[in-house]
Amino acid sequence: MPESWLKYSFYGTSQSPTGIFLTEAQAFPLLITQDLMLSLTTGSREGKSKHIERISPFLLLTAGVMAGFNPCLLAVMAFLASVTLAQHGRRREMLEITLGFSIGIFTMYMLAGLGILSVVNFLPEIQESFIDASILLIALLGFWHIFDAYWLKKHAKTTFRTPEPLKRFMAKMDKNNLLLLSFLSGSMFSLVKAPCVGAIFLSLLSILATKTDIVRGTLYMGIYNLGLLLPVIALGLLLASGLSPNKVTEFRERWRVEIRLTTGFILISVALLMQFGII
Repeated sequence: MPESWLKYSFYGTSQSPTGIFLTEAQAFPLLITQDLMLSLTTGSREGKSKHIERISPFLLLTAGVMAGFNPCLLAVMAFLASVTLAQHGRRREMLEITLGFSIGIFTMYMLAGLGILSVVNFLPEIQESFIDASILLIALLGFWHIFDAYWLKKHAKTTFRTPEPLKRFMAKMDKNNLLLLSFLSGSMFSLVKAPCVGAIFLSLLSILATKTDIVRGTLYMGIYNLGLLLPVIALGLLLASGLSPNKVTEFRERWRVEIRLTTGFILISVALLMQFGII
């Protein structure tokens, strides 16, 4: 398979992401329940704490699933599928890559989240500084998503680019170590693409870090991250069953501008709600 086609499938030209996939942006509002509405009217910190403690596992899972429909994840899965089918030609390898890649993402996000939760819980004096920094970062990520939508529309290129070394690493997976290499790819992807994939997770984490203990926060993170990976696993199964990587790439490019815009506005809204003490 030509190298130029692989580059196209990974981050090709064109326009944008999905009605169904107005996802990551729509995911976080699902967490708003009656307790949050109480805090909107009263500004009560007690109400906010109760809201966080009563987060529904189903809503967390749903939020993760919707956040999983992300242009960056779609791009890397299409790329991995094209490389795998070109080099190995068998569906089994695609299933191994999907499993390893998913475990890598889950492990990295859980470790990062657990580390942040632990530090903030053991050092309560830094909670306020952590929240201030989180608000600023979430707002900046929101503006970045909006700018990226503009850049995609005007130049048909994204500013959330994947480093060439990572793409070369994923393109040279040896079938003898496929599971391990795909795990490492998922772990590295989680780090280098955090601004693209992890913005909503950061919003959730910044709230959990100051409103829950480590055990409960870890459980909430696990549920959310499991939901995040369900679309990845489903897409891997479809690709292994014969879905063309081209179809995934075309779908992603058609809707990614809309996803970027919606995600950006949601992130900015979340930052404002946190700044005014509503969530």
